[in-house]
Amino acid sequence: MATTSVTNAAPRKAMASPRRFSLPGRLGVIIIALIHMSWIVTWISMAAAALPPAPVDDVHDDARIFGDESRRVLSVQMEEFRKDTGFRLFIDTNTYIELPDNANDRARSLLKAWGGKSPSVVVCIDRASQALPTIVASDAIWQRTTTLELMTAIRASAEEMGSRPITEAEAMDGMKALMDGLKRVESVARQREQFMSRQDLIIAAVFGIALVFGTGLIWLVVRQLRSREASLAKQHHFPDVEVGQRFGAPNGGGFMVEISYRK
Repeated sequence: MATTSVTNAAPRKAMASPRRFSLPGRLGVIIIALIHMSWIVTWISMAAAALPPAPVDDVHDDARIFGDESRRVLSVQMEEFRKDTGFRLFIDTNTYIELPDNANDRARSLLKAWGGKSPSVVVCIDRASQALPTIVASDAIWQRTTTLELMTAIRASAEEMGSRPITEAEAMDGMKALMDGLKRVESVARQREQFMSRQDLIIAAVFGIALVFGTGLIWLVVRQLRSREASLAKQHHFPDVEVGQRFGAPNGGGFMVEISYRK
């Protein structure tokens, strides 16, 4: 029985060579990239320019939460807090924060712009948001305490203010809670430093006593070893004297005494 085989006789497609950009095409790509970079730089500069300067009394109240008297009292409290702890505290209130910015990014930008490298805390309030206020602290404060201690103080303050549109009384209570919590954090940090300094002094004293005792013990051992070596190395010399031979009484040396009794 004859069989018939069928093969695909269609010609194969030749492999396409890699596409190469012409010189005008490369220039176009470079120009587009430069335009995008300029947009990014412009946006960053605009965002930086939008940040307000650091307030003299550390209170930037665009949302008009505080009255004149409350603002004065809060400013005095924050100054006393700075003298007690060395931390500078800022508060920034906003009616709303425009996109793409948000409270967290704004707070961190303000912390860098206002606080610099000094120990600082920024409280950012967005009254249009239903979220809790954002509170950020600088690295200098994080390094002095534990995460649990600092987060406990921050969380207590944020919850005291609440997530609804914050009133003046809630803001004052929240700031007071934050200052009290940070004072406790700093107090614990100072006690920890004092304890470490006392512990270092105790360790140094014990080490010094042990060093003196060990040095004295080594000196005594070395002295004993040297004394023993000296005694072993000591030699006794006898004079070279010849003594003549001497016999005892049985051999004529000396004399004998005879005692007789009369009858």
